[in-house]
Amino acid sequence: MDETAIERSAPEDAADAPEEPGASRQSPWAGALSLAEAGLLTDVSLTLDLASIYIPLLGNAFIPLTPAPFAILYLRRGARVTLLAALVAGFLMSALAGPHFGWRLSLQALVGMAMGIAMRRRWRPLTAIALGTLLVTLVAYVAAFAAIFALGLPLRDLYLELRNALTSLTWLLQTSAALLGAQTLWARVAPWVASVTAFILRYWVAMFAVYVAALALPTVVLYYTVASTTAYALGHAVKPFPPPWAWRALRLGGLALAPLTWVVTLALRVVTAPLWGPVWLARRVARRRRMVRLRAELTTRAVGLPPSETAAPR
Repeated sequence: MDETAIERSAPEDAADAPEEPGASRQSPWAGALSLAEAGLLTDVSLTLDLASIYIPLLGNAFIPLTPAPFAILYLRRGARVTLLAALVAGFLMSALAGPHFGWRLSLQALVGMAMGIAMRRRWRPLTAIALGTLLVTLVAYVAAFAAIFALGLPLRDLYLELRNALTSLTWLLQTSAALLGAQTLWARVAPWVASVTAFILRYWVAMFAVYVAALALPTVVLYYTVASTTAYALGHAVKPFPPPWAWRALRLGGLALAPLTWVVTLALRVVTAPLWGPVWLARRVARRRRMVRLRAELTTRAVGLPPSETAAPR
C-alpha cells in the first residue's frame, strides 16, 4: 500500500472524514447563546413575579411587567426557546411559591409569547390585545370550572361571584347618579339595567366568560403597553402602544395641570399653617430631651458609676 492510500484512509482531522451513507448532520436544538439569554430573561420574569407576590401593597405594580421578558425572548430567539423558558419558569415558580403561582406565570409567559408574535408580524395593537385577552379568558374560564369540579366545590360559587359583581356595578351606577344629580336619567336607565342583569344571570354559564374577559382586558392592555414599549426601547422594529404622540399629549396635559397642582399645594400649606407651630415645638422638645438623656449617659460612662446612681437632669 503506498503512502497516498495511507493518508486517505487515516485523515488528520475528523471533520475531513467522509460521511457514511445515510448519515446526516443534525443541528443543535438551541444554541448556547439562545439558552443563556432564555435563562437570563426567565430569571428576570421570576424576580418580577416573586416581587409581585411577596412585596406588600406595591407588589401589584410588578404584575404588568412579567410577560415583557418572554415577548422580548420571542422577538430575539423564536418560539421553541420561548416555550422552553415558559415551561421552566412555571416549574420553578411552582417549586418556590406553589402550583397556583406556577400556572399563572406560565399563562403570563404564553401571553408574552403571543404578544411577541403579534409584534414580529406587525399586527395592530388592537389585534394583539384581542389575542391576549382571548388567551387569558379561555385559560381562566376553563381553569375556574376545572377547579370547581376537581375540588368538589359547589358550582353555585361561580354564580354568586357573578351576581355579586353585577350587584356592585348596579350600586356604583346608582350612587354615581345620585352624586351627579342624575336621578331622572337613572330612573329611565334602571329598568334596562335590571333586564340586562336578569338576562346575564339566566345564561350565566356563557356570560361568565364575558365577565372574565372584562376583567382580563385592562390587564392585557397593561401587558402589551409594557412589552411593546420595552421592545421599542431595545431597538426592535415594533409599534409602541400607546404611540409616542399619546405620551407627548400626556406630558403636555401634565404641564397644563402643573399650575393647578401648585395652587392646590399652596392652599394646603395655608390651611395647615396653624399646625406648624405646635408641630415644630413638639419636635424641639423631643430633640431637647434626647440630647439631655444622651449627655447623662455619656457622663455616667465617663465617671464609671452605674446608671442608677446618677440622676439625669430634667
